[in-house]
Amino acid sequence: MTEDEVPVDDPVAVLRVAVDSAVQAVLRLDPHHADARREIDRVLAGFAAATAPVLDRLQELATRTPNGPVSATLGFLRDAGDQAAGGDVQAARVFLLAGRTALFRLARAGPTEG
Repeated sequence: MTEDEVPVDDPVAVLRVAVDSAVQAVLRLDPHHADARREIDRVLAGFAAATAPVLDRLQELATRTPNGPVSATLGFLRDAGDQAAGGDVQAARVFLLAGRTALFRLARAGPTEG
């Protein structure tokens, strides 16, 4: 499923596709390449744009279950942005991967838990 095919009435699906897309992009990224920081910024901007239509609902889910997978994923993506802003591309990649891992918990818990 691509970002264009995800219904915005399912914020968790939007989050999942956006995170998967970001992870796929950073897995190919050489963190030592001269353009790595610009590329990770582009990836994170794409993530933000993809989740913008459902961000309020994702934040609501995160607030309802502060230790749940949606909250953890959003936190890891926030940390990735902080690391990228600080110039640490490798750390940003690690936080993106941690965000994807947090979503595995959601898949096991079911769609109502966030």
